[in-house]
Amino acid sequence: MTILYGVSPIGLGHASRAAAVGLKLKEMSLEPQFATGGPAVAFLRSYGFKVHDIVREPVPSESGGEMKMASLWYLRYWRGYRGTYRRMAALVSALSPDLIVGDEEFASVSIAVNRGMRHAMISDELQLGFARGPLARRIESRVGAWYSDLQRRVSALLVPGFGTDSGNIHYVTPIVRGVTKGRDETRAEYNLPLAALLVLFSASGSGIGRFLLERSLAAFPTAGPGAVFATSGVTNPPPARSGVYHLGVVRDNQDLVASADLVISTAGKSTIDEAASSGTPIIAVPIKNHSEQERNAAELGFSSADLNRLDELVPKLLGRRTPPANYQGAKRTADLLASILRGS
Repeated sequence: MTILYGVSPIGLGHASRAAAVGLKLKEMSLEPQFATGGPAVAFLRSYGFKVHDIVREPVPSESGGEMKMASLWYLRYWRGYRGTYRRMAALVSALSPDLIVGDEEFASVSIAVNRGMRHAMISDELQLGFARGPLARRIESRVGAWYSDLQRRVSALLVPGFGTDSGNIHYVTPIVRGVTKGRDETRAEYNLPLAALLVLFSASGSGIGRFLLERSLAAFPTAGPGAVFATSGVTNPPPARSGVYHLGVVRDNQDLVASADLVISTAGKSTIDEAASSGTPIIAVPIKNHSEQERNAAELGFSSADLNRLDELVPKLLGRRTPPANYQGAKRTADLLASILRGS
């Protein structure tokens, strides 16, 4: 049986949870083929998956910690979607998959709906809200109507969060990759001091979030003497200095998150869920006007204003671990996809 799994290439959060589900499908002797683009291609291939490089989606514009030009982003996104749809349609015709899955990659799901093929859509972003100006709001209104219609038409909409199932919507709880190495083994792998308190700045790999990195580095001394600071997913880091380690884009970031004493990130859902699953404290400062990140951060009690409170928040939350949630959303999602595939 063939599974075609479309993945949004914006950042690596979608690819991370796609890998988590894909690995669980592998355990069930089901091997998905992924369709994505950008850095997500190499990321998913590193797990041994077959990946088709056909998805094009623009990264939102951010300046000084604020999302800018939402109208232009929507227009660029729609243009990319049209090209992706054509390439995806050709791939679907060539593969004739038994199941199509889309993790916020909507061309694959739209094709499946239009052709009457078995499918599922994965998304934790069920409403928009990026627009601020009148032009952006008009564009967003049209995009939102299209997206709401797609949500109604899909057979199964899987939400990686908590809620009550209703109609075609199924809440599968957060999807995270399992931790593969212990604290000391992970730190040794990246030459991080074993005994030091570790502040981890975790970025998405998309190149946005520099505003928070600079403020985090400035606040790092409040962690106290002997603490160290490491960055993961930062594509253009500033020069390293004493006690600061730039690790590049780390595939198994969930291991680093689990080994840290505090994580700082923009409020992407994947890093937040990885931290909660491991019990690691996190400071989540959203990009202003990025509605998804603002909602994620608000659930934890954070906002964009906390950018100016890092000196207070770092020593307050450092080392304040909570009981690990040990989320099982990847297994639940794989089980649901297998049942759809088998028609049960």
